[in-house]
Amino acid sequence: MRRVSLLTFLALVILGSTVGCSAGTGRASPAPMAFGVLGSSCSPDRLAALRTAGVSVVELPLAWDRYEPVEGRVDSRYVAEVQARLDACRQAGMGVVLSPGLHYAPNWVRRLAGGVLKGSSGGVARHGGAELIFSAATRDAAQRYLARVASDLGLEHITAIRVGTDASGELGYPGPEDGGNEGEFWAFGDAPQLGIGLAEGVVRSPMPGWVPGSRSWNGRVVTPQQVRNWWDWYAGSAVDAVVWQVGELRKLGYEGLIHVPVAGRGALPADVVQAVDGRLDGRANPDGALERGLDYVAQFAVLAALPGVAIDFTGLDDVSDVWARTADPPQDRCRPGDETGVVRDDVSEWSSHRYTSALARRAGLGLVGENPGPPDAPFTGGSPFSHSLADQLRLAPEYAAECGMTMFLFGFEEDLFRGKNRAGNGVGVDDYGRMIQQLRADGR
Repeated sequence: MRRVSLLTFLALVILGSTVGCSAGTGRASPAPMAFGVLGSSCSPDRLAALRTAGVSVVELPLAWDRYEPVEGRVDSRYVAEVQARLDACRQAGMGVVLSPGLHYAPNWVRRLAGGVLKGSSGGVARHGGAELIFSAATRDAAQRYLARVASDLGLEHITAIRVGTDASGELGYPGPEDGGNEGEFWAFGDAPQLGIGLAEGVVRSPMPGWVPGSRSWNGRVVTPQQVRNWWDWYAGSAVDAVVWQVGELRKLGYEGLIHVPVAGRGALPADVVQAVDGRLDGRANPDGALERGLDYVAQFAVLAALPGVAIDFTGLDDVSDVWARTADPPQDRCRPGDETGVVRDDVSEWSSHRYTSALARRAGLGLVGENPGPPDAPFTGGSPFSHSLADQLRLAPEYAAECGMTMFLFGFEEDLFRGKNRAGNGVGVDDYGRMIQQLRADGR
């Protein structure tokens, strides 16, 4: 397989879906969207069925706690298993999106100095992934692990690598389900507060000891500007941890695309203003985006400065789409001009993917996407109002095409091969194939 230069990848990201020219027209024509699956087993029979359906990309997940269960000692059997799966996918002609699995941190990593995030109310992130945001010791361990993965697997033929910071491998701090208390912020360990064990180049809190919601600090009234500075530091620290991972992968010689998974729409700018005025006391925070440090407007601007980075929206046809479809007129689908409207219009009724996709395009970032998966599975954000997997398969690829995404990944491969139950519920690989054929016939 030919090695694609970093310049080529950068051009693809900046130009989005316009590569090549239509014959005889001289105008750029959209490249067909690639279709893939999450959580691939890379088994030959499944790969053959996926190829027949039109799938050309698979996500291969790793788990740090299985790869290196003891510090400095890898599980050779697990590494051999991963190598065999990777080889099988490559031999089948599949592009591979590699998930290194830093969010599956081994217990020995969590026991390192500053190895777990601590909350503003005394909570501890029980399932918060590796603490890559502030801890020098954790970053050092992660760097060694990534170097070992690069040596064992080789990164030169990998289509993309996913990087994130929370327990789901997405951008941001832990959510309430990861431990701690409701409304808890996650930058209160010794590293972010006192600078003890702080990673190189990372800045500690501009207001050590201040807790969101408090109206005073060091005996003085806290001003909205001070709170805004704190918020910018908090959200900025999360995206800086992604920047650090990208830098480490580039040092290891990886020249391919980087996917940054994100969920929801983050904190809307108007909500941030209200929340800051309230000293982050819980107002203007409908979905917990503030505690998770999700300020996509600022964070996407940081990511846009990096070559070869694409936003991976992980909730195509999530519950926000269900609600947005009931608006009059419906607000679930991307539309021309959204890049301008996202900073000008009332976006409160927009679906999450419509809003976040518009922000990414406005920043000049590449875009890929995936459906959330079975609504009753962990980490999907499912609710009683969520669409079934069959409805997600019907709608999510359409959303991806409409928003100009270059890749759609179905979550998850296992669900495609589990088959329908006796009631006819569920989806199969043939259903996915028919959806792909329909979108191809529509020129997408």
